[in-house]
Amino acid sequence: MDTFFLENGTLCLEFNRVNGALVALTAVHTGWKILDRPQLGLSFRLLVPLSDEKRNNPVFGEKQPLSRLEIGQDKRRAVFYWDEVASEYGGKLPIRLVLSVSLEDERAIFSMSVENQSDFVVENVYCPYLGDIQHPGDEKWFKTFSHNYGVAVEWHLWPHYDNLRGYFGVDYPTQFSPRLEGCGAPMAPFFLLRGEKQGLYAGVASPSCELVAWHTELRPGYGSSIDFRPPEELTISGKETATRFAAVHVPFIQPGETRRLTPVALEAYQGDWHHGVDIYKRWRDSWYTFPRLPDWAKEPHAWQQIHVNSPEDELRLRFTDLPKIGEDCAQNGVKAIQLVGWNDGGQDQGNPSHDPDPRLGTWEELKEAIAKIQAMGVKLILFSKFTWG
Repeated sequence: MDTFFLENGTLCLEFNRVNGALVALTAVHTGWKILDRPQLGLSFRLLVPLSDEKRNNPVFGEKQPLSRLEIGQDKRRAVFYWDEVASEYGGKLPIRLVLSVSLEDERAIFSMSVENQSDFVVENVYCPYLGDIQHPGDEKWFKTFSHNYGVAVEWHLWPHYDNLRGYFGVDYPTQFSPRLEGCGAPMAPFFLLRGEKQGLYAGVASPSCELVAWHTELRPGYGSSIDFRPPEELTISGKETATRFAAVHVPFIQPGETRRLTPVALEAYQGDWHHGVDIYKRWRDSWYTFPRLPDWAKEPHAWQQIHVNSPEDELRLRFTDLPKIGEDCAQNGVKAIQLVGWNDGGQDQGNPSHDPDPRLGTWEELKEAIAKIQAMGVKLILFSKFTWG
């Protein structure tokens, strides 16, 4: 196999010169071989539906020969070009791809541009796409780590694999992060694949509103589905076993449109999850300016969430009952009340209206309750969804 290497302070990457696949990936400081089976190397994946009747028309990057390859003299940047692609069911398509992989001191940044001259929509793009994530040899477990609506979430990759999608919707055990029932939009700009002592960070490398989801997949399936264990063998019935990882972009690139996707950074790190999260924090702090916060919101303190009306129309408290809640909070050192369901129709109903629900009381009763609670030294926050406007 004809390959070349890029290397920085944390990662050594080996690419196939013929199809651009990433065939090996090594953590420099520890020697952890994150990718170690060249035949399972991947580069990208597209979904290009041909019609409503034939939506499943993928483009597998590992099957696409490069049109051109540029490698920087310093071996810290490579640019891969595909002038057209061959889809599985629609034949060759005039979709031009340019993938730039550039190395900073610690990060490897994958940035792809898509020029869609076909008659079809490019719905999603997997990039970067890693073909066979290996756990560190001296670890007892291997997990993913992300956050979801204010809480940390971890899912097992090894020695067992947590499947998060129903058997009826996927071909293989699958994880998509974040997972929040009822909310499909990813909210985590970074993702960790980690053992107890080291891990691999993946995160967006540009402030962007384009959706990026984090995806793992166990192929061809479980070694033991009773206890959700990945296969111990390298092959099952002639099929090679692998755990894939991808950053999944959902750009819906229209015919005639060119789009540069959100770049994604990879970085190996040592330590627990705090060290992985610190990578994201350092990058975020390099460009993000925090809005001005009131002094009361800067200190650690307890909040009380009160649900006065649900989407199922459970009227629990009237506005005139709220000052008693405020008294209890003031007596017990709770500094803020988050009021949910105060608006017309209750929580998540009546959008985009944010008028108070008349069954809970009047405008004046709500304002009077807020004023009384504020006077006790307790802040009241109205849970709202103004994005519906």
